[in-house]
Amino acid sequence: MGDGTLSQDEIDALLQGTDELMTESLGNASTNFGVSAAAAGSVESLSEMDKNLLGELIREIGNSQANALSALTGINTAFGSPFIDVGALENLKKDIKGRVVQAKVSITGGIAGEWVYVVPEKSVLTITNILIGQENNTEITDLVTNTFGEVITQITGAMITVLSEKLNKPITPGFPNIDLLEDPAAISVAGGQMVVRLNYVFNIHDRGSAKIFAFLSVPMARSIVNAYNAAKATSATQFGAGTQQQMGGVPVRPVGFEPLQLGVASEGTGNIALLLDVSMKVSVELGRTRMTIKEILGLGEGSIIELDKLAGEPVDILVNDKLIAQGEVVVIDENFAVRVTKIVSPMERLLENTSSRHG
Repeated sequence: MGDGTLSQDEIDALLQGTDELMTESLGNASTNFGVSAAAAGSVESLSEMDKNLLGELIREIGNSQANALSALTGINTAFGSPFIDVGALENLKKDIKGRVVQAKVSITGGIAGEWVYVVPEKSVLTITNILIGQENNTEITDLVTNTFGEVITQITGAMITVLSEKLNKPITPGFPNIDLLEDPAAISVAGGQMVVRLNYVFNIHDRGSAKIFAFLSVPMARSIVNAYNAAKATSATQFGAGTQQQMGGVPVRPVGFEPLQLGVASEGTGNIALLLDVSMKVSVELGRTRMTIKEILGLGEGSIIELDKLAGEPVDILVNDKLIAQGEVVVIDENFAVRVTKIVSPMERLLENTSSRHG
């Protein structure tokens, strides 16, 4: 209008433009967080503090897993590039391209849920080719799959050790379930559609890098964070109990008790001291063979079964059915015994266990 005032039509037009601007800004804000506006404010997400606490644990876990890989491959391995994504599983699968190996591990005990490793084909081969001694292999064979299953077992064991210590809870992993997925769209995670994706890299000296994704449900991630918070609070309380306190202006000091047993604590053993009196089955294997059902039914007294070991070859020493050493049979006081002649390296043990599955 000519007098400087706005007509009702002009006011309505301005208000409509403001509404459109607000809608656009909210849409952009929700996109920045990687989740929908509804999810960002629901229980199906993690706060920034939760992510920071989870990040602390992931750094500890990653470094421990890198050490396990170093021991397994004999090559120095470093952990790096950790990052945490939270969002809908369908969205987080989209930026993973090509064939992947999915390894699902069921976690029970103080923390329950499913920990799902997703590893690109190239990263799987980077690790397994070192272990099977085939640097130019480009195929995910049964040997590669079984070898990678052992790798997952080792790095999961390292993860469980860290979580059990940091959360002060007993945690038990199951055996990994390995699948080769032609399309990452087939990735699945138990516990809901809202998930946490952990992204990190293992840099293997002079051999390249291996990228790892680990998925877990938001409820499982939150239970880990809550347990970590509780453990830290308990530790802080115990630390505070040892300091002088003030009550009503009167200094109060906690009662001190003499230790029940004096001695020097062993160094470097960690929590393994709790397991030293646990008994384990030790067996000695003379050899193996394969027979048809017809041959087995034909066995009788006096039958001879030819084994796959030559006379004079060392026998295998197994602990809980896992090869750990080799030796020679001797006789002591009319009893058979075995003199250990060789301790099997982690790589040899891995290849032996893998080949035994194929046998």
